[in-house]
Formats: sequence, C-alpha cells, structure tokens
Amino acid sequence: MAHTAELSARLARFRRVLELSRVLNLTLDLPALLDLIVKAAREITTTEASSILLTDPKTGELYFEAATGTKSEEVKRVVVPPQSLAGWVAREGKVEVIDDVSRDPRFSRVADEQSGFRTRALIAVPLQLKGRTLGVLEVVNREDDTPFNQEDVDVLRSLAAQAAVAIANARLFQQSDLISEMVHELRTPLTSIVAYSELLTRTDIKPDQQRAFVETVLQEATRLTAMINDFLDLARLQSGRARMAYEPVDICALLRDCISVMMPQVHQKNISLHFEMPADMPLVHGDRGRLKQVLMNLLGNAVKYTGSNGHVHTAVLPANTSVQVSVQDTGRGIPERDLPHIFEKFYRVQDSEGWATGTGLGLSIVKEIVEAHGGQIDVESRVGAGTTFTLKLPTVRPS
Repeated sequence: MAHTAELSARLARFRRVLELSRVLNLTLDLPALLDLIVKAAREITTTEASSILLTDPKTGELYFEAATGTKSEEVKRVVVPPQSLAGWVAREGKVEVIDDVSRDPRFSRVADEQSGFRTRALIAVPLQLKGRTLGVLEVVNREDDTPFNQEDVDVLRSLAAQAAVAIANARLFQQSDLISEMVHELRTPLTSIVAYSELLTRTDIKPDQQRAFVETVLQEATRLTAMINDFLDLARLQSGRARMAYEPVDICALLRDCISVMMPQVHQKNISLHFEMPADMPLVHGDRGRLKQVLMNLLGNAVKYTGSNGHVHTAVLPANTSVQVSVQDTGRGIPERDLPHIFEKFYRVQDSEGWATGTGLGLSIVKEIVEAHGGQIDVESRVGAGTTFTLKLPTVRPS
C-alpha cells in the first residue's frame, strides 16, 4: 500500500513537470520565463530557494540571472568563480548533489553573502541543449531538511531539459524581434529608392530635377548600406560571435588619432576642440579597433550635434583600476525623457530640424563594445547646454 502511495506521488511530480513545460514553452519573455523556472524548480523539489545561473556568451562568465526569495535582486548579475561548484557543473555538464556544502571546497558563498541566505545543501543541474551548456539550475535546502534523493535529481533534471529548450526559444524570439525591427527600419530608405527610381523613368522631368532625384537615391542607398552593416555588427556583438583581440592599448594615443581624423569636420564647422590627457596614463586592455570605433562614434556625434562656434572637450583621467574617458559638447542636448532610451536599438531623439540622422544603432553598438570590455558608459545632458558621454575601461584584462 505504501509502495502504491509513493508511486502515485512520484507520478504526480512528473505530471506537474509536464504541465509546467507547456507553460514554459508558451513564455517568450526571457525574464518572465526565468522567474517561472526558478519558482517551478522550488515547487517540485519542496526546497527553500532556487536559482538560475547563465553563461555570458561574450565573456564566458557564469552569473546569477534569476532567483527566488525576497532578496533575489541582490543576487542578480553576481558572477561566480570558474572553480566554483556551479562552474564545475557548467564546465563538466554533470549533475551534482551536495548534502553539506560546508564540506565541499568548490562551493562559493558569494551569493549567500549578497542575499543574507544560508545554503546548507543543494542540487545543481546543467541546462543543456544540443551538447551546449546554457547555464545551471540550482535548488537549495529541502524544506524538511531531509537529504536529497534520486527522485529529486530525476525530476529536476527533467525540468532542466524543458527549461533549456524554453530559454533557447526565448532567445531566438529576441533575435527575431531584432530582425523585425531591422526590416521595419529598412522600409523607409527602400521606399524612397523605389519612388525616386520610378520618377527617373519619366520623360518629362527636367535635368536639374533628374540630378536631385539621383542624389536622393544615392543618399538613401548609402544610408541603407550603413544600416545593414551596423545591424550585422550589432547582431555579432549581441550573439558573442564578435571576438575581441585584447592587447595593451594606449587610450590617449588612440584618442589623438581619432581627433586627428575628425579635424576636417571640426574646422569646417568652426568648432573649438580641446583635449586633456595627463602623462603616464595606464594602458587599457582591449581591442584597439573596437575601442577606436567607440571613440569615433562619440566624437562624431559631438561634432555633428554641436553648432558652429561651439565647443567639444575630451578628457582621459585615471580612475582606480580603470581609465575614464569623457566627450563633452555644447550642442543642443538631449531631452530628459529621451535619456533612458538613448542606447536602445533604432532609437532616435524626436527632431524637427533634421539633426537626427544615421542608423539609430551607433550608440547600441558602442554600449555593447564597452560592456564586452568589462567597462561602462553613462550619459548626462541638458537641452540647450550640451551632452557628456563618460566611459570607464578597466586597466586589467576582462575574463
């Protein structure tokens, strides 16, 4: 009789996993999906807490992305060491059950320290799909404090298999969403090219009109090419396929090179450009070509959005274990409502005077490159007073 009751309970747990898998596969919003997974893992294993660690495709680092509990936000983005227990599970692709974490030297208490939680025992299961490990699913401390058993492992492994598929689908949906945005943005220049090309086939247009139409077609075709190139660049960066060739970089010398390239435009607009670069600055570890791309974008924007007789100021300063670079202009400034969105894909500040040109991807690419270097970028702006972009780049090589 007891055996029948145990079998019924076991079947009920796996039936619940199947029910949960249907819900997971219908959820395409990644943060909401991860929240569902950790709650489901905690439920089916009757544990005190659960968490998901994901592998960063750009850096390879393993970090907490979702967790249950009142202090789950404190745990998010906490990176765990490669030699940690979770790092071992992700690297080896094997399940690990620990009844007393204090006896396992691989266990890292970095998340406990951040959240105030105390881990006593855990199961860690790799999130795998087609031989690739996306991350690790963990459950912590049975509610009745009894040891974990094989059924707990089996049911969690089953959920992890479903979760890996759902996570991959959600990521693909995000990529398809990016493609949809791209297609939408391509329509404008394509529509212009088609319209003006049709006008050029007419026999009643004057030579000066014909010349203007040809110039418009060329301008829109050039913009279309730039947009496609930027989109492919951003897609590579976001997917982690754009590899960084790290080396020691003299950021001051690199900034001087960028300023030198911008000088013809500076003189053309009668802008004054000053730079502040102290001697003996530490080297930045980074990809020289990518960092030049960042600096050229920021300098280009500063010059473009600064009117005649305006001023652009750049500075490089040491900041603990990083180098701080700022690009400040006296241009039109960015309205406060637009500042939170300035690094978003295809976002352009509403403009009725023709200043907002370009693909709308430049600053998104800049942010991706800076973060791939383990740095950060911030913006401050006031309408009528100008804009300052500040980026910090570490002087130690990122993982």
